[in-house]
Amino acid sequence: MYGENGAQMRTELAALLRQHRIMRRLAEDSSAERAAAGRQILRFRQTVLVWSAQAIGVARPLTFPNVPQKPADPFRAASDHGAAVAEFARALETARDQATTRPASSQEFTTPSANSVVEHWRLAARAAALTEHDTAPDQAIHLTAAQARTIAGDVAAISQALVVLDRRYRNTPGWESIAGCDRLGWAALATALDVSLGQPDYSVDQTGWRPRTKPIGGPARPGVLGVLQAEHNLLVRLASFADAMNLRLVVDSQRLLSAGLVPYAQRIDPGLAGQWGARAETYSRIQRELRNIGGRLGNGTAAAGEAANAVSRLKALRPATVIEPRMLGGFQALFRLVDARITDILESGVERGAFVQRVTVPRLVSGDGRLVHPVRERFVPVVRAADLQVIRTAREHLRPPEEPTISSASTSRDELHAALIHRPTKGSVPDVPGM
Repeated sequence: MYGENGAQMRTELAALLRQHRIMRRLAEDSSAERAAAGRQILRFRQTVLVWSAQAIGVARPLTFPNVPQKPADPFRAASDHGAAVAEFARALETARDQATTRPASSQEFTTPSANSVVEHWRLAARAAALTEHDTAPDQAIHLTAAQARTIAGDVAAISQALVVLDRRYRNTPGWESIAGCDRLGWAALATALDVSLGQPDYSVDQTGWRPRTKPIGGPARPGVLGVLQAEHNLLVRLASFADAMNLRLVVDSQRLLSAGLVPYAQRIDPGLAGQWGARAETYSRIQRELRNIGGRLGNGTAAAGEAANAVSRLKALRPATVIEPRMLGGFQALFRLVDARITDILESGVERGAFVQRVTVPRLVSGDGRLVHPVRERFVPVVRAADLQVIRTAREHLRPPEEPTISSASTSRDELHAALIHRPTKGSVPDVPGM
C-alpha cells in the first residue's frame, strides 16, 4: 500500500537528514571508496526522483480540480491557483530528465550494503520503486482531490529532503548535483505551503496496489495448520456473496470453531480465550436470529465447504495439542477479517434486497374441527438494515468501533518534517567542507 511504502521512504530520508560528517561515514581514508559509494547513492537518488516526478504527474490534475482559472497576469509567470504544483512538476521533470545517472537496478535494491549511509539510500530507493505501483495511473484513478493534495505534500517534503542532502553531499568525489536544484527546492516549498492550506486526507495511505489474496491449494496441512488453511480459504471464498442458507452454515462453523479453540488458547493466553468464548456466544446469537432470514440470491457453496473443513479438522486435533502463540495470532487476525466480511454480507444483502424476513400473519381460526392450526407465515422485504436484530448484533459485536491509532505513515511524516529543520545539537561537530 501507499502508506507502508511511503512511510518507509520518509523514514529513511529522515535518518539521512540527521547524519552529518558524510565523508567519514562513506569511507574513512580511501577516496575511491567514497566515489564508488557516491555513484551508488546517485543511482538510488535517481530512483526516488523518478517516482517523485511520476507521483506529482498523477496528483497534479486532481489537486485543485474545482478552482476556476484566473485570467492571465502579464506581470506574473502564473496567476492561477495551483501554479506552484505545475511549477513543481516541471522542476521534477527537469531534474529527472537532465540527470546523467540511471536509476538503480533491481539487483542493487535487493543487495544490502555494509555502509549505513548507502543502506539508508538503498531502502529509500527500494520503497520508491515499490510506490510506483501504488501511484500508477490505473491505481490512482479513484483518488479524491484531498488525497491528491496529500500525495503532493508528501512529494514536496521528499523533494526538499533531496535538495538538502544534495548540498550536504556536494564534496563527494564525482558527485552530480540535481539539475535546477534551487528551482526544485523553492517549488517544493511553495507546493508544500499551497497544499497545506486544505485539510489533508490521510485515507490515501490505504490506497495503492495490493497482492491478490488466493486460496491455499493442495492437500490439507497437518494439525493446526490445516485448520488455519481452511479458515484462510473461507475468508477468500467469502469474497462472493453468500445466500441465506450457506451464510447460516458459515455462521455455525464460526461458533463451533471459536468454542473449540478456547481450551487450546486457555493454556497460552487466557485473555484471548475469553475473547473467543464471547465470539462463540455472539455467533450463537446470530445463528438464532438468522432463522427468520431467507433469500436465495447468491451462492456461498464453496465458503460453506471450507467452513466445514475447518470444523472437521479442528475436531480431529488431539486434546493435548499445543498451539503456539504465533498460530493463535493467526487465528485472531483471520477471525477479525471473517467477522467484518460476514457483517458486510448481512448489510449488503439487505441493501440489494437479497434477504427477506419471515413474519407471522394473523389469521381467523375457522371451526373446521382440526385440533392444530398452523401459524401462517410470510416472507417480506426488509426496508432498513437497522430493522433487523441480526444486523444490530453484528454491528455491535462483530464490528465494534475501532479506537483511533497513530499510524506509522503519519509518524513518518512528522519525523521527516522535523528532520528537515534539524540542526546539529550543541557540542556536536557540524559538517566540515572536504570531510
